[in-house]
Amino acid sequence: MDNIKSVLMLIQSFSPAIGGAEKQALELSRSLVSRGIRVTVVTRRIGGSAAEELMDGVRVIRLASAGQGVLNTFLFMAGSFFYLLKHASEYELVHVHLASSHAVAALLAGRFTGRRTLIKLADGKEQNEITLSRKTFLGRLKLKFFQFAGPRLMVLNGEVFDWLKSDAQFAGLRLIRFRNGVDTLKYAPPLYQEKISAKAALGFDNTPIFLFVGRLDPKKRIKEFVELWAGLFAEERVKPRIRLVIAGTGPEEGPIREAVASLGLKESVTLAGLQHDLLPYYRAADVFILPSIAEGLSNSMLEAMSSGLAIMASRVGGAREAVIEGENGCLFDPFNRAEIKECLRRHIADRSLAVRMGERSREIAVKTYSMAKVTDDLLEIYGEPIYVRNLRKI
Repeated sequence: MDNIKSVLMLIQSFSPAIGGAEKQALELSRSLVSRGIRVTVVTRRIGGSAAEELMDGVRVIRLASAGQGVLNTFLFMAGSFFYLLKHASEYELVHVHLASSHAVAALLAGRFTGRRTLIKLADGKEQNEITLSRKTFLGRLKLKFFQFAGPRLMVLNGEVFDWLKSDAQFAGLRLIRFRNGVDTLKYAPPLYQEKISAKAALGFDNTPIFLFVGRLDPKKRIKEFVELWAGLFAEERVKPRIRLVIAGTGPEEGPIREAVASLGLKESVTLAGLQHDLLPYYRAADVFILPSIAEGLSNSMLEAMSSGLAIMASRVGGAREAVIEGENGCLFDPFNRAEIKECLRRHIADRSLAVRMGERSREIAVKTYSMAKVTDDLLEIYGEPIYVRNLRKI
């Protein structure tokens, strides 16, 4: 196994942009730097962000971008290609986040430079880059190129891994099982009194808090969850003393606010908006909810697990592996309201359930998803030649 000393991370958007891929890229880069690896992140320049800066030892290069849509995509693809050619002596391997057009640029550049390329696939089967690419002409061209190039592709959950492995169209892809990581030192469970204080600091009393963190996108089904929440309150003769806190922004924020107002939920639902520091919310919460129809492996869910929260999540993607039914959480069909309500009622009936499940969540996060362990496996992947492998089952 070769020891990699320098890595170039290629990603469409990066900090200060906020998102799961951006956060994971930053945390991975920081962890690699702490191991003595030289890391350069190449991304698009958005807004007034600096063209170049050093972030916690990570060198960030932001390429100029212009326009929107196809033009922006083409310019970043072309810019990435020429940057990789010109600076080939500065890196040994390219780690691409998301199998989008910039992944094509990295693979093409690798043909000229001899540098290895590794691509990380995001999201679940129904929403990932490969599924969506099948729906457009340019996307299908990209997939044809992938068939020819045969890239190494890191996959975050077994559902997507098994699908790609069994589909003849993707026979040329070299699949690697991987997972996201979480800083288990930063995201740690509070003591009992600290949790009460954390609730008070956010203006809440000592009632169970169900927390969602993420982009308010239709696929997350938060509006539907709010409607279900209202239905639960209407069905109970004694109104539950629970609160739903939604931290995030996105295209569904307006409709969700309207639903909260029209359904009379202002006393039990809080829309916290975009939060740059989520630690106070994880410390105050008891149960994390993730009712998405598709997920790769949610960063927010891992942060919640590491913070000692019980999990309520859709039975999709990485949640099916990170959540052990009845031990650290409850899994449900995102379209089955009865299943979701049953999960909620279990926590309403027994508040200690969240405590016990939260303790188990923390154990799983530390054992399997700590950034230190993920970085160990990533360095092993980096150091091996082109190959086909399946990391130990996680």
